[in-house]
Amino acid sequence: MRADSPPEVARADSASTDALSTFCYWMLGAIALGLAVRFGYAYGFKWDQPLAVAPFGGLGGDAGYYHFQANAISQGLWFVDPWQWALRHTGVHPGAEHPPMYTLFLAIPSSLGFHTFREHVISSVLLGSLTCGVVGFAGRAVGGRRVGIVAAFLAAVYANLWINDALVMSETITAMLAAFVVWFGYRFWRDPSMRWALLFGFACGLAALSRAEFAFFFPIVALPLAIRARGLDTRERMKRLAAIVLMAALPVMPWVGFNIARFNQPVTLSTGGDFTLANTYCDATFYGDRIGWWDLRCMGDRWSRPGDESDVSQSFRQDGLDYLGDHLGRFPIVVAARIGRMWDLYDPIQTLRFDSFEQGRNPNTVTRIALAQFYVVMILAIVGLVMLRRRKVIIYPLIGLAVTCTIAAIIAFGGTRYRVPAEIGIVIAAAVPLTALLDRWFPQRRGVPPTTSDEPDAGNDATPSGGSDTATPPDDARTPEPVAT
Repeated sequence: MRADSPPEVARADSASTDALSTFCYWMLGAIALGLAVRFGYAYGFKWDQPLAVAPFGGLGGDAGYYHFQANAISQGLWFVDPWQWALRHTGVHPGAEHPPMYTLFLAIPSSLGFHTFREHVISSVLLGSLTCGVVGFAGRAVGGRRVGIVAAFLAAVYANLWINDALVMSETITAMLAAFVVWFGYRFWRDPSMRWALLFGFACGLAALSRAEFAFFFPIVALPLAIRARGLDTRERMKRLAAIVLMAALPVMPWVGFNIARFNQPVTLSTGGDFTLANTYCDATFYGDRIGWWDLRCMGDRWSRPGDESDVSQSFRQDGLDYLGDHLGRFPIVVAARIGRMWDLYDPIQTLRFDSFEQGRNPNTVTRIALAQFYVVMILAIVGLVMLRRRKVIIYPLIGLAVTCTIAAIIAFGGTRYRVPAEIGIVIAAAVPLTALLDRWFPQRRGVPPTTSDEPDAGNDATPSGGSDTATPPDDARTPEPVAT
């Protein structure tokens, strides 16, 4: 016969459930706001773009690739080259210019009959709106319930996030997966149980299938997080590490094996990086006014090269590496320009124009708003990182997102949209000082349930015991679901 719970335990459980429900209502509000902002931008500025008003109008760029490849999947073709299938009509050939996650997402509405470009815009807008809620839960894991609420609403109105969702680009799903990585990573740090290790590893693997550079995040953040897991002996830490590695590989390896089996040359996550080398390692991007950027004219005619996509990409990769070898003395300057462009430190107005006319992030008014917001939010994020560190909260997962994006810019070019995973960390960190102001102006009401060991109160030391980075609460002090309001 089960003994009844003490009254005080029952009241705490009820308060915890009510608090989580309240937090979820806040997230629904942030999602609704995000949806209004994103759909407003899509309808106002992207509704009549070429791909939306003609079957093959303006076919080109990543948007066309994702759109037509998703439609090919819905017709029973499996990751074909959409350029040859939809534009050149030269048959069905394997394609892996981009990792598969975003294409798979778009294939869902395509399979349900929503296959026009406008319908793909709406699908991306919906996904981007849901990201606001995931950002909220990630912020809650980092700094507490109020940080999560502020982060969610900030994500809803932050232009450097919502501007991507109407473009039908992979940054939409990358932002969501980056938020999941932060959410599960911080939960694992606070409670290094096997459950959070499995979820964190799986999120890392899915993120790598959205943008290939997320593979760098794994050794930068995921492995150290497992090795430094608090309150575990070496044996248990190795178990967590093995679980994270295996779960990260679980979604990645089938895609890699599929690519190796169908191409002439070995292909792992994508061939897109090789094509990027062809148009970023040339005179125009090393010496001209497009330094640190890209120039499609450098590539020439890709269709004149023999072989399948892997043969062509290998040829372009070699061209890029040969050019780099001949101009190594110039490379440090190019790297500085690439990093400066991505972080809007080098000629941001020119980069803004490039973003507007070549990346589809237009009109200029919107990109100027995004630029102004970035400077403000970035300053707040730096302050937030300092505040988190003083509260004994680790910050290297958030910084690791920025490092991952910077590595991508060093290798490729300084595109602002390459910064999207870091924008998730920036928004969450910026929410910390904003929450501190709210706490000063609007103190929490009496009777709010206390925070648990894995969800810190924004005004207190976030380390569960003793203030040490290596300290951990006893098992009976941990709660599987944090209290939230």
